[in-house]
Amino acid sequence: MPITNSEKYYGTVILRLISYLGQNLPNVKFSISGGDSSSAFIIEGNSPSLIGKGRYLTAGLFIKISNKRLSPWRYTFLKKHQDEIEQLHNKYGQVFIAFVCGDDGIACIDFNELKSILDEHHEEQEWVSVTRKLNQNYRIKGNDGAYSKSLSRANFPNNCSDYFSKKLK
Repeated sequence: MPITNSEKYYGTVILRLISYLGQNLPNVKFSISGGDSSSAFIIEGNSPSLIGKGRYLTAGLFIKISNKRLSPWRYTFLKKHQDEIEQLHNKYGQVFIAFVCGDDGIACIDFNELKSILDEHHEEQEWVSVTRKLNQNYRIKGNDGAYSKSLSRANFPNNCSDYFSKKLK
């Protein structure tokens, strides 16, 4: 069975995430499993304890891919994508949306940040655009607004690591 381009990009995102989490949270055991669609994943963190109870935390990860070489990178969000992201949020408490920007890097926002650019009303098709000028940060906007902050090229996997670090301490 041939390896698709999507699988290559998913592998890159997951490898970077697991490597970073392992380095920054060495006492936490992490695993990633598939979600309902090929774009959805569940991150599980387990911080075992010798005495007493350990801590367990999950989060969703939804990956969108643009193969375009240069900015701007455009992503289509169908209603079913937004519904699935909302289900991940409701089930796991947090979900991160990773935007693969060709070979440039990965921009990532969480569920609340996504809602600032795509509101609660899920239309049949909406869009998100990620831009980055030379030596600058990522900027994200969508159908319903622009994200107010720029994102450094290192924001992924930092934001995922920060989430697990704060919740598992």
